[in-house]
Amino acid sequence: MNRRRIELEGAVNFRDLGGYPAEGGRTMRWRTIYRSDSLSDLTDSDVCGFRELGINTLCDFRLSEESERKPNRLPSGHRINVVPLRFVPEGTLDMLSAIDRGQYGPADVEREVLIHYRKFVNDHASEYRRVFEVILSKDSLPLLMHCTSGKDRTGFAAAAVLLAVGVPREIIVEDYAMTNDFRRDIRHLFSNAVSKPTIDALTSANPRYIEAALDEIDARFGTTEAWLQSLGVSPSRRARLRDLLTE
Repeated sequence: MNRRRIELEGAVNFRDLGGYPAEGGRTMRWRTIYRSDSLSDLTDSDVCGFRELGINTLCDFRLSEESERKPNRLPSGHRINVVPLRFVPEGTLDMLSAIDRGQYGPADVEREVLIHYRKFVNDHASEYRRVFEVILSKDSLPLLMHCTSGKDRTGFAAAAVLLAVGVPREIIVEDYAMTNDFRRDIRHLFSNAVSKPTIDALTSANPRYIEAALDEIDARFGTTEAWLQSLGVSPSRRARLRDLLTE
């Protein structure tokens, strides 16, 4: 069994961020921070497995329409603090509509997705600031971050957390790309006008996508430290993050 992937029938991209090397010779703690796709299709067995993880906090990036259409299936008897961080980058819904009408090919989709990943840095600081605030709050851990596919909004959140504790960039990119091993088939959600290469451009965890966001951090802020400060993560809070998330 892949220790990183949490084997759930109804959530194919549920992963533990533990085990990665961090700054100062430290290592990300196992069973502390998780990332996932939708939890709406969890089976009874999955719910039991989820309960055993002891998750205290769930950061949900899905829009209200997404969560209302497919509400999470969570275990009863264990209070989980659900933190709604509802957003998609501006232009996402227009892009999906253009794809469905057959107006976008693979190159168009890749261009748009690269733009959206830069928007994670430039337009959605408040949502990712909140992620760090929640992690640093009392009794928040273990914590799960998730959206619908667990790739884009959650992918950048995972990258941000790993970057904050000094996980090397190449490993951050590898973690992002691991989604390619656990993708859902969403072909049925689009019309017959949409080609497979176009859908692949949308759903793949292309390393270029997350690298665009990381490059935007460097271009706009110069250093990881300056970017973290802009999100309210001071040097002392960053040290606290390291204590909480690494060993």
